Amino acid sequence: MEYVLFYTNGTDPQPYVAEEDNIAEWVDDLIARGVSEFGERLRPGQDATTVRVRDGKVLATEGPYTEAKEWIAGFDVIDCADLDEAIEIASRHPGARWGTAEVRPFVVWPDADEDSRVVPPGLPERPAKGQRYVMFVCVDPSGPDGPGGDVEPWVEEMDGRGVRLFGDVLRPPADAVLVRSRDGHTLVTDAPLSEGKEWIAGFDFIEVGGLDEAVQVAAAHPMANTGVIVLSPVWDLDPYEDHVAREVREAVDRESRIEPAVGGAS
Repeated sequence: MEYVLFYTNGTDPQPYVAEEDNIAEWVDDLIARGVSEFGERLRPGQDATTVRVRDGKVLATEGPYTEAKEWIAGFDVIDCADLDEAIEIASRHPGARWGTAEVRPFVVWPDADEDSRVVPPGLPERPAKGQRYVMFVCVDPSGPDGPGGDVEPWVEEMDGRGVRLFGDVLRPPADAVLVRSRDGHTLVTDAPLSEGKEWIAGFDFIEVGGLDEAVQVAAAHPMANTGVIVLSPVWDLDPYEDHVAREVREAVDRESRIEPAVGGAS
């Protein structure tokens, strides 16, 4: 079974302790077990860009789609035996000690090849050729009524252009679980359901020339017409480096947006 793990600061964030960050051990264990497909760290929330299309106009705004204090700081795609193993893996990620790891299963398509995986083979080793973003495709209950449209033409075009590296649909929030590690205990709860709140229906990992192209790609997605598309840029992380030194070096980057400014509408 394939799952995505989303790491957020959660509703009860704990102080980050760089000296206790054992992400390298976690990564090495997943690779040894053969369950790791792909993962990335993402820039802070202020570097996200939200894209909607309303009445034919592209509305791009700086920041995440919600004013909530939670944001997704990173993700991993894993392929493991079942939900219990996915929870065990999530509980040992250092992000579960300082925040929350959300475990979301992918939709299993009835006509999918038995050996198919969400992430293409070899992608983790492929050097980036441009700016990479996670494109969160979100349902907006307060958006315009009506279907967003057929996504397959968009997928075929972006795959053909080499823009879309991978992506898929996720099962709804009712099938998600939240995992936290506190004082040596693993706390597992169902993801809360909130009417009227946007939720992630799926995501795509894209590689483009920069933010302007990323906005164009997002605006072309059918869901932009009725939902919300959020672009979160990748933030490079070497799991084996000195995390104390990294925390000092990156402190200034956490204070302000480094992504280009967006115009707001076109």
